[in-house]
Amino acid sequence: MAQTYLRNKHASTIVLADGSLLLRVVLNDTYFSSSVEMVIAVPDLEIVSVKGEIHRCFNERCSEAIPLLQQAVGLRIGPGLIKSVTGLIGGSSGCPKMADLILESCDQVVLYFTLQQMNKARTYGSEQDLAIAGRDMLRQNPGLIGSCIAFAEGSPLMEVFKE
Repeated sequence: MAQTYLRNKHASTIVLADGSLLLRVVLNDTYFSSSVEMVIAVPDLEIVSVKGEIHRCFNERCSEAIPLLQQAVGLRIGPGLIKSVTGLIGGSSGCPKMADLILESCDQVVLYFTLQQMNKARTYGSEQDLAIAGRDMLRQNPGLIGSCIAFAEGSPLMEVFKE
């Protein structure tokens, strides 16, 4: 008998009136359905609030882990975040899938600022100006270096961005 597995994830970023970011991530798959909503303070990138819901899950541990989401409040997006979120929310008494949604929300913040820099770079006319914009973007987002094939050491894009 063939089994069907479907998975959909939607993530969005909204800039609030005070400049903070509202992030929403919704995950629906055959066995699990949940959502997370977070507010991130800008420019310090601190998690100000977190709400989450589980609509469908395959074990009770995950549905009981919703209060653990509050332990992410006060964390900053930066070094050590993955370890902190994984330990606090996805640990032995938590839910790894909810920890993943928190981390997905944090990835949205990085992508939001990366997109701003890339759009800014489009306004530059020459290749040299584009290289300068790329270096500026990497200085402001050092976490991008090595994060994917485009920003891997020795990639053509990184060669253009070298000083």
